[in-house]
Amino acid sequence: MIRVPPDPPEGIQNLQSQPGRVVDAALYKLRKTLKSELPRSLFDQLIKHIPDEETPTEPTDDYRKQALAYVDESIAYREKIRPDSLRHLSDLPEKVDRMTVGSWVHYFNGYDVEHDGPHSDADTYEHGKYLFFSPRSALELENIVIEQFKQRPYRSAKIPTKPAKDEDWVLCLYQNDNRYWYDLREEYHNPPIVRFRGFKTDAKTRQNEYSDRYKSGQ
Repeated sequence: MIRVPPDPPEGIQNLQSQPGRVVDAALYKLRKTLKSELPRSLFDQLIKHIPDEETPTEPTDDYRKQALAYVDESIAYREKIRPDSLRHLSDLPEKVDRMTVGSWVHYFNGYDVEHDGPHSDADTYEHGKYLFFSPRSALELENIVIEQFKQRPYRSAKIPTKPAKDEDWVLCLYQNDNRYWYDLREEYHNPPIVRFRGFKTDAKTRQNEYSDRYKSGQ
């Protein structure tokens, strides 16, 4: 499988990386617009200003065609690397944005949810991620993302585009503390469908450290 993203044409933002990176739904909207027109606002969004290189200053039909071809390639690339078991984009809730880039499928929470667990329930007050593993399919983990986004104020999550080396799919569900550790263990510690493996801070991830609780899976 080819997992290399398409190169953007000269003068067009890279839609797979910052600052031009866009969610999957936005790519489809871009394609729909570019098939017939290139509004000035969209041109200003797509244009890549490179010092010492000649770049167009006005939207042209040739630029529109190049941008459309690139968007088509970007959509095909994302569809190719996205796990087959995941929902079709049209089946995702409106408040959940999905973005397939690099080695990950990212999710962003658009629900307006307040905390239903007190700050005192946490014993770790650092940003990190709850970790879940599934040996069956990435869909089991996408289900958790949608369920949890509706219930609690997580801002983002991610699932890899292919299983880990031990053939398990993994979900990273991000939060600023671990106040929902016990709730999530009770809801999802259900081998062999889903295994909840606890909370790991960003600092521990950078240091490649694992807590005893994480190692034991308790």
